Amino acid sequence: MSEHPNVNPVREIYDAIAKSDLDHIRDSLLADDVSFHVPGRGPLAGDYNGKEEVLGYLGKLAQHTDNSLQYEPYTFLADDGHVAALLRIRGERDGKLLDERGVHVFHLAGGKITERWSFPYDTHVIDEFFA
Repeated sequence: MSEHPNVNPVREIYDAIAKSDLDHIRDSLLADDVSFHVPGRGPLAGDYNGKEEVLGYLGKLAQHTDNSLQYEPYTFLADDGHVAALLRIRGERDGKLLDERGVHVFHLAGGKITERWSFPYDTHVIDEFFA
């Protein structure tokens, strides 16, 4: 069985994040009115609306972790409007190690990411890591 085509931009965003290729993310993967929703009470929690805010958020993630943050998707569930990525998230920050699992749910339209919701297994772990 072949993979749903909506998985491609989601795979690509994880690859581009790993390479710090924000230009590719901005130019090829995000819709102009994209929104990322980040749960929790930590310094990076909140809603990021539009390409510049989303790219700013991704830049802050890289900055806060010295580019050590790794998204490791291992399963994709997709239909014509959404992709859910089950993933492992690892990183290091100020001597703290992160090894968490979660789900990212993406909404796509016209081959572009229009929205992403993050659902970590334990938001407190994420909040403490970035505190």
